[in-house]
Amino acid sequence: MVGISVDGVARNRAVVDKLLLPFPMLADPDAAVIAAYGVYNEKEQRARPAAFVIARDLSIPYRYVGRDFADRPLTRELLDAVETVRDAPPTMLRSDPAPRGPREPTDTGRVPFPLEHLPPYMRGVNFALEAIGERIPDDERLQKEIATYRSIAQDYMRHALATLKLRPS
Repeated sequence: MVGISVDGVARNRAVVDKLLLPFPMLADPDAAVIAAYGVYNEKEQRARPAAFVIARDLSIPYRYVGRDFADRPLTRELLDAVETVRDAPPTMLRSDPAPRGPREPTDTGRVPFPLEHLPPYMRGVNFALEAIGERIPDDERLQKEIATYRSIAQDYMRHALATLKLRPS
């Protein structure tokens, strides 16, 4: 079992260490593999959370694509799917080059939160607020708070992008 992320190697290693993941995270900063599986949103430059079980014969008996960042498959469901392909005979892989993904790597490796990371971070905040709002649509007070925080996140993103444009190349 492996995870694949658009983040760079250093960030993936930090995630594995922090969360004590029992599997490695592979870096796909160009999003080539992620796009090939149809879970990359180029406009938002992020992948939807997804899980695929790929059998040794290269079939995909299990596919789960989340609606938003919090929508993940149940662990039992995923482990059951892995169990169904455990004893399948292997198939040799072809060595065709993967298609190029939509973006260049942006992993800076710096400890402080770089200004360049603020716009995608704020997009994530925006998507999280949107997901919460969709799950609890009838709470007017919550919807008003969500609108306020989305406005703040969009302001931060707009100002960060404007500041980046002012930096000398």
